[in-house]
Amino acid sequence: MTSQNRSAPAEIIARMPLGTLQPRRGRDDVAGFVVVGQPFASGDLLCLRRFPASTFGPGYASVWHRSPAGQWTVYTSISAEQSCPRFIGAAASRVVAETPVGVEWTGPAEVTVRVPAAELHWRMTVGNTGVTRMMNAMMSLMPAALFRVGPVLSMMSLMSTAMLAAGRFRLSGHVPNRQWFQAGPRRVWVIRTAEARIDGRNLGRPAPLPVQATLGEVPMPQRGIVMLGGFSFEAYAAGRHLPATAGSA
Repeated sequence: MTSQNRSAPAEIIARMPLGTLQPRRGRDDVAGFVVVGQPFASGDLLCLRRFPASTFGPGYASVWHRSPAGQWTVYTSISAEQSCPRFIGAAASRVVAETPVGVEWTGPAEVTVRVPAAELHWRMTVGNTGVTRMMNAMMSLMPAALFRVGPVLSMMSLMSTAMLAAGRFRLSGHVPNRQWFQAGPRRVWVIRTAEARIDGRNLGRPAPLPVQATLGEVPMPQRGIVMLGGFSFEAYAAGRHLPATAGSA
């Protein structure tokens, strides 16, 4: 394998040492890679979560779709309670659980996502910029414990907002189902090219939305951003947090 291939996103993600996450008191943890968000000229926005490791269930894949009208639909490969709707179901108009979500690296920097239930075919290429290389070098030197320190995550959020040219960023805060969250990215890339069709519609070229979208209090990026790492949430507690099943189909 060439050094160029070893530095490609697909290879870096494949080498990530996931194994089995150790449960931590008061936390729900996942690890893997995410397309934080990709907006399109049509006014649609797509997000991907691919978490092979989870402390509250088996690994899973999930796609979130925000329509031009601002309605969210979540497609997830396992039950809603064991995947993303556990945290964001309250903001979704519709949750489609236990449906196939295919995520395949078709090249060193190319990934294809398919969700038959949505007639979704989404292809993108992932790469670095001078900014992401600098950010990756900094994050590689940070001890894991720093990603659980509020002021550090606030500083990183401000840095990401200033440097990635993707609008406001938040690496900590609260999700729609009321749990707090903390993101611990170890790598970040930009999406260089993207194309997608959903329900027979071509979403057009990647483009920022007229107004930056949010999911609850969490802003979605105005350009395609990919992150690899661990993500932590307040452990679900019935009565304090909202159920995962709101808007289920």
